Amino acid sequence: MTRTRSPILALGLLLSTACTGAAAQEDGCVMTQGDRTWLKGALDNWQVSAQRDLGIDPDPLPDVVTLDDRCLYIMPAGRFDRMVGTPHEGHPSLPDGRELPLGPVSFATGSATDYFVMSLPSVWRAANVQSGLGVEGLMDGVLLHEIMHTRQGGLAGPLLDRLGRANGVSEDDLNDDMVQNRFGDDAAYRAAYERERDLLFAAAAAPSDAEARRIGREALAAMRDRRARFFTGKRRFYRAFDDIFLTMEGMGQWLAYRHYMSARGGSLDAETALREVRRDGSQWSQDEGLALMLLVDRLLPNWQTRAFRDPQWRAEALLAAATGVRR
Repeated sequence: MTRTRSPILALGLLLSTACTGAAAQEDGCVMTQGDRTWLKGALDNWQVSAQRDLGIDPDPLPDVVTLDDRCLYIMPAGRFDRMVGTPHEGHPSLPDGRELPLGPVSFATGSATDYFVMSLPSVWRAANVQSGLGVEGLMDGVLLHEIMHTRQGGLAGPLLDRLGRANGVSEDDLNDDMVQNRFGDDAAYRAAYERERDLLFAAAAAPSDAEARRIGREALAAMRDRRARFFTGKRRFYRAFDDIFLTMEGMGQWLAYRHYMSARGGSLDAETALREVRRDGSQWSQDEGLALMLLVDRLLPNWQTRAFRDPQWRAEALLAAATGVRR
């Protein structure tokens, strides 16, 4: 799937497009019943997960942009009764003119005006996306992950924008893979990352909370050492990006994991849910972030109230609080 961070899409542009798109609705832009049923159920999952797992109000919904092989659909505030479809003739593009690939795509903005984009199940099936959860099951978790990012926008979006401008990071490069893209070919860095990630998963699965804290403190020391070794000089700014994306991606993956273990998500056992969320583990910020948030959730009650209210309560601070280490 495509995962990217996008600039603000003005709400006024979305609404003006919706107002002028009624005629296009008559050109055959009617979402199939299967796609519509999935989208309705996936948005309902958010209503449950936001309250149960994150302790936040699920409303208002963000603006939703979806697409199938014929049309792009805009739903202001997630409202089906205001949905407008526009034919894309094989070249879907957002109302601001940026073109999208006609294939599996999912991403959210991280700015003050938040929306997310996700192609519909018919598109994912046509691309032969495979999952032990089934295509719709996989997409349920992806949607929860992305829609949660829209709720983090007020905390992370402005900071990401400032950091990007201050350090000459292009818009295309400013995404959750940026640290991996920069350091992924460095064997020493990869070894440090993998040790840190494995310690966090071991801590989350430890037989006792005391052992979880002990291993977690080792992981925290490894994280701080990695950043001190590799994020120096002109590369020092990666420290902040690393912390932000571990937090955002970790929380998104954790929310999907929780969903899969719930009745709505299939009541999977923890081992199966973890395997399905990790998939091949190829996205570093997602995989290590998940491990970190599993440990934080185990050891730090009510972490959600901190993570959604204070921009300083990011990955390292949460891990330090969970393991009893001074920041």
